Amino acid sequence: MARGLLGRCGVTWGVVALMALGAAAACGEAASMGPDDWQYRELDALGQAGLLSGHPKGPIGDWAGERLSRYEAAALTLRAVEGIAQAYQEQGEALHQIAKAEPTEEPAAPTPVTHLDLARVEKLIAEFRAELVTMGVRVEDLESAMQDVQTRLATVEAEQKKHKLDGYFQLRYTADDATDTHEFQVRRARFNIRGPVTDLWSYRIEFQLDAREVGRGPTSKTQLRTLYADYKTDESALRIGQAKVPWGYELLEAVPNLWSGERALFMDVLFPHQRDIGVQWAYEASPRSPRLDVGIFNGTGINSNDDNDRKNLMARVDFPVPNGSVALSGYIGERGEGEEATDQDRYGLSARFKWAGGTEFMGEAVTGRDRGADVGGWYAQVGHPISRKAPNLLFVKYDQYDPDTDVTDSIFKRWTLGYWYQLDPATRLTLVHAMRRPDDGFSERATWAGERTYLQLQLKY
Repeated sequence: MARGLLGRCGVTWGVVALMALGAAAACGEAASMGPDDWQYRELDALGQAGLLSGHPKGPIGDWAGERLSRYEAAALTLRAVEGIAQAYQEQGEALHQIAKAEPTEEPAAPTPVTHLDLARVEKLIAEFRAELVTMGVRVEDLESAMQDVQTRLATVEAEQKKHKLDGYFQLRYTADDATDTHEFQVRRARFNIRGPVTDLWSYRIEFQLDAREVGRGPTSKTQLRTLYADYKTDESALRIGQAKVPWGYELLEAVPNLWSGERALFMDVLFPHQRDIGVQWAYEASPRSPRLDVGIFNGTGINSNDDNDRKNLMARVDFPVPNGSVALSGYIGERGEGEEATDQDRYGLSARFKWAGGTEFMGEAVTGRDRGADVGGWYAQVGHPISRKAPNLLFVKYDQYDPDTDVTDSIFKRWTLGYWYQLDPATRLTLVHAMRRPDDGFSERATWAGERTYLQLQLKY
């Protein structure tokens, strides 16, 4: 799409550069403009928004000098057109797909392009129309393309202002050697209500229905899983309420996107609800910059008041690297009072990668203290699609967890083999076989020892 906008105008960047330089030399500085001219200021605003393709984000005076010729300004206007197209692409969608984006657990951030940005570019196109024509640009096509962008942006903004109900449910057939059961399950159903409150504030409320364990009643249990308010700007976000703790990768992954449908055991033990009540703040200068998350929480999980006068602290830094990212996470706190108090410390290293052929990898390791003992664990998973007809993945995962590293013969170990296939955008079929081999000294060996196989149908709405 980025190339398409300029392609419609009959010009390439090589031609633009040569003609702009030649015209600038012919005109000299008589027609130049500087920081006091409105044209310069509009281009500077686009530069600071990161919309001048091919140039670093920031004031244009930092890289273009104090003055610009009209042809240089016209060339930068074309750069702005290209930058707007690229801004949409950075959201992972072509312009014509954005308004029809599928709902997800956590919707993608809105495109950074605004109506004000588009108005600036349209004004500059009108100002430098003669120079653009001289440079070989079909200005009518350029104006038409910008009007098309305006229309599509209006559609996207209208979608973003709607209050939405979405979620998923999972149906399973499970055979479990540990419990000697073969059963059908309505494993889980979730319902999300979300939407905007103002241009900067939004909210989300999530309910979950889970199947009860055998012997604990014939009906499902219902939980309020999530309830928070978000305050978002271009580079940062403040979240207040009951929400996921931003630790590592798998903990933040939406359940419908988990390959096996379940997290590593150490994730479920150390973060039993994945969520807590508190305040968290995130900062990311651009999609290619490191992301910082910090938070302060009760430390008691969902739907629970704090049980001491201390708060639990966490921090996470996620670094983009070629083909993926690497994250460092830390969580420090306590639960309980006096002699009943126990440490809640977790330190983690996480990595994930995806290569051109479709092969994916994700792994994480944790160390720390929990319930008065030193703990440790890790997992690694790798997957590769075996068909090009629809999204699918054949995968293998290994995870282990040691609830007390000072005790021998107490480690939980599990190999998981599986395959998921996307029948349509809303429907996923998953087949999983887990080989669980806990040591004899593992405290919950009776619950986890043996083979487990399940077939799951998942529908998102």
